[in-house]
Amino acid sequence: MARRNRVNRAAARTASPSAALPGAQFAGAVPATRSASWPPQTWAPTAARVTLGLVLLWFGVHELTQPSLWTGYVPLISQTSKLAIGLVLFHGWVLSVLGVALVLGVVPRLGAAVSALLLAEIVVSLTLTGGLSDIVARDFGVLGLALAVWATSEQGLRLRN
Repeated sequence: MARRNRVNRAAARTASPSAALPGAQFAGAVPATRSASWPPQTWAPTAARVTLGLVLLWFGVHELTQPSLWTGYVPLISQTSKLAIGLVLFHGWVLSVLGVALVLGVVPRLGAAVSALLLAEIVVSLTLTGGLSDIVARDFGVLGLALAVWATSEQGLRLRN
């Protein structure tokens, strides 16, 4: 009886797709079908999308909670005007909505494309009004991240592409 159980287990191991993997005889071995989706390079676009979303959400929430600190970045309008505060609040809502959409994976390529356009406008505006600075360099890096997310069609954890 014990011999028959050993033979059945051996036959099941050789018929299993994970049996071809090195170390498949150990408990917890990764099946062959799962190992193809695990390498980090397949999850890198998802990590980039979520990171971009968190950055946009961070700045959006800050613009919504303290708009007077951001009115200095509105070009050609007095920092104390209600129009500047309104524009900062609108910009904060746009950033927040884009951030949530990217984190949740709701139409991520569209969100990344709109984010890239918005960030390109920010980089150009900051460069023209204040020259090259560390803030411009940071926003240029985030622009590159948005372009990378936009260019990637294969992403995990998304609701729509």
